[in-house]
Amino acid sequence: MNITPPGPPGRAGSLRSGEIMVKEGMIRLDDIDTVLSIQKKRQDSVSLEKKRFFGMTLCDLNLITPLDNYCVLHKYKKLISLQSALVLKKMLSRDIVLRILKDSRDQDVPFISSLITKKCVSATAVQTLLFDLFHIPFRSISDFIFNDNDRDILVKVLDRATSMEQKILPLMIKNNTLLFGITGPDNILFIHQLNDLFPQYRFKAMFIPFSGFNWFYRIIYEGIPAISDKKTPDLSLLLSFKTSIMNPEKETEAVFSLYQRYEQLRDLTENPKRANLWNKFFEFINFHHRNLMTKYQSRSIEFSLRQDDTGIKVVAFPQQ
Repeated sequence: MNITPPGPPGRAGSLRSGEIMVKEGMIRLDDIDTVLSIQKKRQDSVSLEKKRFFGMTLCDLNLITPLDNYCVLHKYKKLISLQSALVLKKMLSRDIVLRILKDSRDQDVPFISSLITKKCVSATAVQTLLFDLFHIPFRSISDFIFNDNDRDILVKVLDRATSMEQKILPLMIKNNTLLFGITGPDNILFIHQLNDLFPQYRFKAMFIPFSGFNWFYRIIYEGIPAISDKKTPDLSLLLSFKTSIMNPEKETEAVFSLYQRYEQLRDLTENPKRANLWNKFFEFINFHHRNLMTKYQSRSIEFSLRQDDTGIKVVAFPQQ
């Protein structure tokens, strides 16, 4: 990958973003004046608010969607990639970005998740940068409530094999709007093409961690029960829950899902409520996972929950 600013030679390269949007029929000429006026006011003000890209201001005004903005700029080779932005903003050196990019490809892990996992850049900084570049939020889905009634429509729009291949998840449908979880900017092109096949829906997207993708994929396509906050969970369903974890640091969503069910089982068995112990629970799982992987040379560890006379227990079973 070339980590360089956009702007190829030729006529397409000489067009400004506003002219491109007009040419593509996305906005009118007077919309350009509106955006330029907003940008000038921001530039003249003493506010510390950051300068916004032209397309981002169009999104702020709801004149175009983030998906449309990405696809048009991609068509005219006007996009600034996440990798280029990291270098241009001096957040990382070019060599480090290229090394992370190579590692992510070798491990088949999206660049964003690889970037955060390696702790080269904080998750908050990545979240801010992604929104500045693409007007698409990045968030964890560990607390996301899946509606089982959505499943039939979601899997018709995006089947299981394509979801895994593209690393994209259909998360929910509300009215005629489908929300997708994407793991990288390139997914936006696929989502835009998919929307052409289902014009009856409006597609929106948000970036999600790869650990969240792996966890939620199983809920949507493998039927693993999701936790609902609208009714009391079934005790037998909670006790039947199992999750296989290869690396807790990269699969925090799966560990959090186990933690949620553990605490719900405690509540259902009339244990007293207590403070949030998520951090201690994660350390507990990480510690025993590491010991069991070393001792048994396992491929992964399967965790489940068990109830006995002394309370709720976490059960760990090495998988070869």
